[in-house]
Amino acid sequence: MKNKKQTKRDIILIISLLIIVSTIFVLFNLRIKNQEVSEAHIYYGNNTDPIVTIDFSYNNGEGRVIKNLEQIVPEEYGKFPIINLEEQTVTLLGDYVLNGKRQIVVIKYDFKEKSVQIIKEQSPNNICSREGKSTGKPLICLPNRIRVEFKTSDEDFIIWT
Repeated sequence: MKNKKQTKRDIILIISLLIIVSTIFVLFNLRIKNQEVSEAHIYYGNNTDPIVTIDFSYNNGEGRVIKNLEQIVPEEYGKFPIINLEEQTVTLLGDYVLNGKRQIVVIKYDFKEKSVQIIKEQSPNNICSREGKSTGKPLICLPNRIRVEFKTSDEDFIIWT
């Protein structure tokens, strides 16, 4: 059985660890918010090259969307990605299968806010579309194997670990 001195020491240690972890979390979030996002890269599967690049800084913030690669999918699904410039969306075919069919993932971008959001997808509990808008934090849709990573104007990718 622990004595009072050991219990008090354990409580102080736990509180100290919580303060350290909280401080690191807050500082990391402030670092992300203070960086100017210049691009968002949308990846599918294990690709190291992005399928689509959203360039927020092109033409004084007017922006542009660049299709870098065709998504390799079975012929019966058609061609992906689908880029809709009017609705500011990018549609990819995800890996999640529902009733024997792979499901689509729709990603909306906003040049003014420099944000990206997964607005439509099928996955367990629809976790991907509940992540909300991001202006720097990577978006990961694991069941569909799609991720969005951001690049800052100083050429560094924002990586969360």
